[in-house]
Amino acid sequence: MKRNFIMGLIGVLFVLIVSSYSFFFYSQQPMVQAEKEVSKIAEESADIQRVDNFYWYNGSDDTFFTVAGYTSEDRYLYVVVKQNGGEVTILDSQQIVTEDEAKSILQTIKEPQKILEARLGMEADEPFWEVAYRDIDGKLGYVLLSANTGELMKEYKNI
Repeated sequence: MKRNFIMGLIGVLFVLIVSSYSFFFYSQQPMVQAEKEVSKIAEESADIQRVDNFYWYNGSDDTFFTVAGYTSEDRYLYVVVKQNGGEVTILDSQQIVTEDEAKSILQTIKEPQKILEARLGMEADEPFWEVAYRDIDGKLGYVLLSANTGELMKEYKNI
């Protein structure tokens, strides 16, 4: 009787583990597919040979996918693709605020407890970094920093 119980428990655990893995795997497919498609666009439009990072920004009106990577001439570029319409914007890292610089700017102006992530987005043809953080009280906040100037565009706090 004990043996049947243990075998049944192992079977249930196995089903739970396989189900959890399947759920996680299939939930990641849209992101994997988007990165694959945008990487191909980045290679065709900007000669991106080695992808270094992928960003997915959901704005109030539009969604943007960005691939950051190196060209065959070792230039670091950001290729931003608008989900609807496929409009492509190429940004040179030498001419804009980079992800690390945006995080440093946030660190200077907000002194967060922890920086969670940064994403590159566009609004009215203006590139910006959305940088999410936790403040010293543990509350979520984020800022939009102009990728052209590094200036604070918008701030959302105490979320």
